[in-house]
Amino acid sequence: MKELFTLIKKSFEQKENLVLALIAENSGSTPRGQGAWMLVNKTGRIAGTIGGAKPEFLAIEEGKKIAESGVSALKTYILHPAETGDIGAICGGEITVFLQYLGAGDSELSAIAGAALNAVSLSVPAWLVIKIDKGREKASLGILGKDSILAWKGTCPEETVMLRKEKPLLHSTAQGDWLSLPVNSTGIVYVFGSGHVARELLPLLGRLDFRCIVFDDREEYCKGEFFPAAEQIITGNYEDIGASIPESLTGSDYAVILTRGHLWDFQAEVFALKSPAHYIGAIGSRTKHAAVRQKLLAAGFSEADLDAPRFHAPIGIDIGSDTPAEIAVSIAAELIKVRNCQQGGF
Repeated sequence: MKELFTLIKKSFEQKENLVLALIAENSGSTPRGQGAWMLVNKTGRIAGTIGGAKPEFLAIEEGKKIAESGVSALKTYILHPAETGDIGAICGGEITVFLQYLGAGDSELSAIAGAALNAVSLSVPAWLVIKIDKGREKASLGILGKDSILAWKGTCPEETVMLRKEKPLLHSTAQGDWLSLPVNSTGIVYVFGSGHVARELLPLLGRLDFRCIVFDDREEYCKGEFFPAAEQIITGNYEDIGASIPESLTGSDYAVILTRGHLWDFQAEVFALKSPAHYIGAIGSRTKHAAVRQKLLAAGFSEADLDAPRFHAPIGIDIGSDTPAEIAVSIAAELIKVRNCQQGGF
């Protein structure tokens, strides 16, 4: 989402009208799901994708017209053979795309983009909320913070609690239908260990819009040059992680344990298991995990604690990975899977 709002501000500075195309609803088999976005100007697509192929082409053509006319539109694309509306696609589903006109020179829209970018820079929860209403020239959209409205234009929904969710959501209120998209992921990935795998993993997670904090006890490894995508790098003691991370991991957070040995693994796992973290994963062989498991049981954790769905040991999806880069891909894939299945919010 940082890319989206950065481009909006840049285009507005250049007095260029934009159209934000969003998948408001989808059903059946579709290339992209609810919340997927694409930015279009009068010449075509400039960023993002709603899935490619014929539907995206048609949405781009529609967006180019809207960039000139200033009238937003709602379009449904049928991705299966049909008597009416057949566009020659055979995916099997349908998508409804809302194309929101964003007029250059609009100070309120500029303020909305600025509020979103500020939320990204501060790493605080925020949501882009747009009223899905075709055929109108006036936009109704804005940025919600965790407890307040950060910037708004047009009509504002009276109910906002249901719009603050971890995943994109279409919600109906007395004021109409609203699409909510998280600007920032509300969960943080805490990476314990700063070795080879961590250095391969952090750039991947940054590209995937995960917010990351790295923890290790080796000061020489805890350098920004190694982890430019990290929000924070903490040097601390594994025997007392809570002294460096005083607040417990939340139910939206992830613990990725990549330390250099079983002793440090054990200490990081104890810290994570005592928290409500949504995901806990630890690297290593099954033999090592069996040994650490016995230590965890001796420390007072139950079989149920260690067999819970949130606990992944060994970490990552099994793709036969061997190199640090391959292991990083397997971990990132598992985090994506967990995030996409996670429900809830504030």
